[in-house]
Formats: sequence, C-alpha cells, structure tokens
Amino acid sequence: MKDSEFMNKDQDKYKDHRTSLLEWETPEFVPAPRGKRWYITAGLIMTALVLYGLFTDNLTMAIVFILMAVVFLLTEKKEPKIVKMIISDMGVQYKGQFYPYHHINSFWLVYHPPYVQALYLRIRNGRQFKHLRIELNGQRPQEVRGLLLKEVAESEGAHEPVSDALVRILKLQ
Repeated sequence: MKDSEFMNKDQDKYKDHRTSLLEWETPEFVPAPRGKRWYITAGLIMTALVLYGLFTDNLTMAIVFILMAVVFLLTEKKEPKIVKMIISDMGVQYKGQFYPYHHINSFWLVYHPPYVQALYLRIRNGRQFKHLRIELNGQRPQEVRGLLLKEVAESEGAHEPVSDALVRILKLQ
C-alpha cells in the first residue's frame, strides 16, 4: 500500500472525531537569504566541478553538475507555500495530511532562534520511518511539546538532522 493510501485511510477514519488543540500557519521551509557573494562562490564551485569532470574525461560527472545547476536556478526563486499545522486530540495534520498518534513514533524540537525553530516528527509508514520537519513559526515550543508529550514519546537529545543543517548552512533552500 502506498504512503498516501496508508495515511488517507486513517484521515477519513478520524475526520469527524477530531478536536483541534493547537493550530498555526507556517511556511513549508524558511528560505535562506543569498547575496551576490554566495552566487559568485556557488558559480565558481560548479564551474570547477564541471571542468574537473571534463579534464578527467568524466563526461557524466560534468553533465550531472550542469543539470544540478540548471535545476537549482529554475527552482531557487520558489516561494514557500503557507500551510496549516494542526495538533488535535487524535493526531497531527500538516499540509492537509493527517497522521494519527499511533503512526507517530516520536518527536523532538530543535529550537535555536533565529537559526532553527522546528518540530520534527518520526512517522511510521508501514515498516519504514520518515522524518517530517515543521517550522514552528512563532509557536511556543513548550506548548507544542506539552501537547505532544501526552500522546507521543519525545526523542530527548535529538538534534537537527545533518542533511537539514547542511542545507541551512550552505543556504541551499
């Protein structure tokens, strides 16, 4: 069964029985401000990687880096959508997708303003797990934590995933 089918089944099941405890609107992601210096540095790095691929007779590598640069330039001006986040008595709804508490394995908060203010959910999806990052966007982390602790275990000591930290530090999103 696909991820969306798996979750949509539960979404319909609990639709009429949910009471919202906390809700807010948040961007899908926080775009990183990039200056002229960032674009020059990124351009030089990409040029060096493409040239390295060409000089080592690795045409595939050169093509991949060119395609990466093109895709980045086509998508980098994309503004984040504003989505609704709801914590209810039955689960969490984010981007219109409902995740009942029994599918949420754990949660953790990463709160280091102004750099990171995010809620992470570890969601069981059949036999696999996926991590969902949700921007707090001004919500008090103590309130969010208090509501989720009633139903879900907290991953104490968990940090921002390395991939998210790299994307943030390198200003890729």
